[in-house]
Parts: sequence; C-alpha cells; structure tokens
Amino acid sequence: MKTISKIALLTAGLAASTATWAAGTDAGAIITNTATATFDDPATGNTGSTSATAPDITVAELINVNVTAENTVPVETQPGGANQVLEFTVTNTGNGTEAFSLTAANLAGDDFDAESVTVYLDSNNDGVFNAGDQVVTADLVLDADESATVFIVGNIPGTAATGQQAELELTATSATPGAATAAPGTLLPGQGTNTPAGAVVGTAVTDTDTGTFVVGTLITDAYVDLDKSIESRQDPFGGTTDIPGTVVTYLITATAVNGDVNNLVVADSIPLTMTLVADSVTIDGAAKTDVAGDDEVDVAGSDVSVTLGTLTENTTVEIRLQAEIN
Repeated sequence: MKTISKIALLTAGLAASTATWAAGTDAGAIITNTATATFDDPATGNTGSTSATAPDITVAELINVNVTAENTVPVETQPGGANQVLEFTVTNTGNGTEAFSLTAANLAGDDFDAESVTVYLDSNNDGVFNAGDQVVTADLVLDADESATVFIVGNIPGTAATGQQAELELTATSATPGAATAAPGTLLPGQGTNTPAGAVVGTAVTDTDTGTFVVGTLITDAYVDLDKSIESRQDPFGGTTDIPGTVVTYLITATAVNGDVNNLVVADSIPLTMTLVADSVTIDGAAKTDVAGDDEVDVAGSDVSVTLGTLTENTTVEIRLQAEIN
C-alpha cells in the first residue's frame, strides 16, 4: 500500500526568497486612467482644456503556484536508512497572498515505497534538513513571488536492494475555496486575500514535481575478526601437561573485515595464575620488547597492549605471547 501523507505548512516563520517569477500587477492595485484635451478658441483667442477619467480598475487576484524538485539526480540511500530527505521549493507565482495545501505521496510503478513519509518546513532557512525544522501542520501561506523550502522525509525499507528506486511526488494546490476544481480563467467572487475584485483561477492552481531515492552499493561497517588460541604448551618435563612451570604459547589473530580499520589496538591481560614470559611477544614472527615506546608492544605488569594502527581489509596480523603457569 502506498504511504500518503496529506499535510499543510505552518504560516509563521516562512522566509521569502528573491523570485524570478513575473506575478504581474499586485492584486488589489487600483488602476486609474485619465485622458486630457487642450484647445484654442479662434473666436475669442482663448485656450482651454478638459479631461475625462475612466472608471477605476481594481486588479483581481490571479492564482498560480510552482513546485520544483531541487534534487536533480536521485538521492543515494541505503536499506533501512532513516530520515532520508528530498528537497523542494514551492513558489507563489500569482499576484497576491495565497494559501496552498501540500500532498506528499509515493508514486506507483517504481521499485519500493518510502515509509513514514512526512513533510517538513525549512524553519531555520538554512537549506538543510535538521532538528530546527518543523513538521508542517497548516496551509502554506505565501505572498506574491514568495518561495519556501520544504523537505519530504521518509524511511527506506530494509528489504530495498542496490539499484532500486522510489519516486515521491510533492503537490501544491491552492486552498482558495473552489479554485482546485474550476477551469482556468474562472472568477471566484469574494475570494482573494488582497482585493475585493475576487480571485481568478490561473493555469497552475496545482503543480507537482518528483524526487527520487536510489539504493546505492551496500555499505557495511568494517570490523575486526579476533581469535585467540593455544598454539603450544611445554611442561618442565618436556611434555604438554598443564602443571606449574608449563609455558603456554598463545596465538592471537586479528583480521580486518568489510574494509580497512584504523587505530587498532589488541590488548590481553594475563591471568593471576600465570606469569608473562619476558620479551616473548612477537608480531607476525618479529620479536618485540616489553619496553614501552620502542615498538608496537607495551607491557605493564600482566597487561599486554599491541598498537597496530591501520589494518587493511582482509589483512591478518598474528600476535604470539608466552605465559607460565604459576
């Protein structure tokens, strides 16, 4: 089932942007036009003048709106992505203050639907969806040529696969009673916020545009596959029995999986029932000392720390150390 959220924007706190639309003469403007004539009287030699004024014209409100998707290419996302954002600009291209209702909807015919679709107002006017933005709750009111930035925000299903797309549409419709269903050019007497002349339905009392999410190459967190085993043991009699005096050789392997890892440190604490054999630590077969700061190994009592730094993907490091059973 398609997820559809019908919402409307807050009327307070909207910021106007410099528009390039030509809304025409402001609604409510009064146009006065006067003709004058001057003449000479040949009988008396006097001059005269007269004038005639046409009835005033009160400009009606023309209703038009434009919706523009600002994401010109699909917005890349990941399965399970939360609060993914498409940006739109809604502009009043009419000549008077007008209210518009907004509808955000998933479109049919694509690969999946975004979930929990919601429209937010760019309340702090920074052009970026963030915690300062508000869910829209009332009609969007714009002056002539005024624009507002709004965001369609949705969640991506965890089942979405690489390359799949979801298309979402933002629709702005005049909230003036009767405008949405009337033919262009229809006069709506008594309507219009700036003029007693009423409102006239323009060619775009409703406008839409579409934004697209696309699932990119799946990104998974890199991690370290760590393993510790007993490689060998030797007791004081040349055997392998675990008795006091037996020296155990431990093998620790660390492998970077799903990408490189940085700042890798492997730590091991020798149990109190054992004693670390001095200078027994090796890295990939290379002997190290217990002295702090002279190589990757730092020993403090029974605690061993091995600083490996960056480990590239699928690379394995072998760390060996020996401890004697007390």
